[in-house]
Amino acid sequence: MPLLEPSALELKTIRTLANFSGQRVIEIGAGDGRLSWPFALEAALWIALDPDAEEVGAAASTLRDQTSPTVRLVVGDGRTLCFPDETFDLALFTWSLC
Repeated sequence: MPLLEPSALELKTIRTLANFSGQRVIEIGAGDGRLSWPFALEAALWIALDPDAEEVGAAASTLRDQTSPTVRLVVGDGRTLCFPDETFDLALFTWSLC
């Protein structure tokens, strides 16, 4: 499935709700990363988590053009996180329940 550009309204709404600059962020249900890339490079750390290895692979393909040591793609389940307490400042959880 091709990466769909997020709408201007989606980006504006997310930006209104959160400031990612310098933050440690976990995105639960990152999928192909379409909502990650507009914000991830601002963050001190961005973990894009998704249980679907194919979606994470699609995100990796997109990320190759924007390599950053602060962005990590992880195949995993948001219900069973294994990060130490206080690892993240923000959690982004957008379309995962749809």
